[in-house]
Amino acid sequence: MSEPAPQAAGEGHLAISDTGRLRDAMQRLRSSGRGLICVIGAEGTVVGVISDGDIRNALLEHADMDVPVTNHMTRKFAFAYEGATKEQVLKLFSGRIRQVPILDRQHRLVTIAGPGYLYLPGSVFARAKAPARLSLAGGGTDFTDYFVKHGGVSLSTTIARYAHVAIRKRGDRKIILHSADQNEGLEVEDASKLVYGTPFDLIAATIKVMRPDFGLEIHCGTDFGPRSGLGGSAALLSAVIGCLNEFREEQLDDYSIAEHSFEVERVELGIPGGWQDQYATVFGGFNYIEFDDRLNSVMPLRLSAATVSELEARLLLCHTGREHLGGAIQHENSRRGDAADQLAFGERVKEIARAMKTDLLRGRLNDLGAMLHETWELKKSLVAESSSLQLDAIYDAARRAGADGGRLMGTGGGGYFLFCVKPFERYQVWRSLTDRGLAVESVVLDTAGMKSWTSRS
Repeated sequence: MSEPAPQAAGEGHLAISDTGRLRDAMQRLRSSGRGLICVIGAEGTVVGVISDGDIRNALLEHADMDVPVTNHMTRKFAFAYEGATKEQVLKLFSGRIRQVPILDRQHRLVTIAGPGYLYLPGSVFARAKAPARLSLAGGGTDFTDYFVKHGGVSLSTTIARYAHVAIRKRGDRKIILHSADQNEGLEVEDASKLVYGTPFDLIAATIKVMRPDFGLEIHCGTDFGPRSGLGGSAALLSAVIGCLNEFREEQLDDYSIAEHSFEVERVELGIPGGWQDQYATVFGGFNYIEFDDRLNSVMPLRLSAATVSELEARLLLCHTGREHLGGAIQHENSRRGDAADQLAFGERVKEIARAMKTDLLRGRLNDLGAMLHETWELKKSLVAESSSLQLDAIYDAARRAGADGGRLMGTGGGGYFLFCVKPFERYQVWRSLTDRGLAVESVVLDTAGMKSWTSRS
């Protein structure tokens, strides 16, 4: 039986020792999925390459699969030195050459550049930030089971509070995770060792879905706490995917990033919920989103600068001091199915979303608070767990002080209240809430959505 070849220097999954056999090379090629691996000599330098084509030729020659890999490797091959520009690497590609080893000055393997994974010179790292969102109307109709039958809509905007992610590639297969929010870390030998049941489930699931073919180190943190009701999970996922996207030659578009984020949270991890958060954080700004059984469509709203400024003056965020109960309430929503009150709720919140969209586009804000108030009353009447005596007391205090209306962000049970206050009564509402020991914040709107970029140290 063939024994595994010794692990070579550089990116081990892309290399094989010159003491390995042809059978080992074929297995390494299959596992790497890259079409080319490097052969590493005793000094740790690259002495040749072997490709899928070399293996096919060997099989046609009826070669013994246990012969040394050096019998069929290519000794003269195209390569680039570490630090070569992207342009220089591209010029080495041809109809036959689609994988180019990148070597350091001692001819040790750094990586292999190829389609979908083009080498970027220097110590490259990627960063991304994705904003939290405010769901204004339509929430609940963005669930797949609902909108494939009845159609759904969502009206949302994003705020200048972000999930921040930085990723740097490693020369081995290790996955190292750091969370500023959790003040914890995790390290595993490779992606196959990632398991669920840790504070890093969202990131672990993203790696499993995106399947990067390199080791990496991820640092992440957010400007908001966990279970805030501000779509934080979608923001974090989108930022991680945005970073990984920076290492791809064929870049994902915004829809694809949002859909990958949905897949991670809803399919891979099985967390119940809708689709709006993923689109909201990736696209950013004010968006009216339509959902049906064929496709989801994101329609950005172009609000005037004066409307945006007035909104920021009228909106306040107030943390309830409790985490929102997303999972429990989402399960309850799913259980209700096509109950009559669920369908009536869906139709009414869609009507409110359409009316709110029209008012925002025309700069009419005087009814915004009342519409938010109606969505909150509808939510409470449908799912009693959305509120509590403590939450009702907070809401009533804000209304008495001058808030036209508001609603809990997310599914309810805790997290943040969004209030829309009457002109000239902003600080009365603020003071009324802070006198109750609550944290109140201004709303600064975001227009950019998820942004990712690379830098070099």
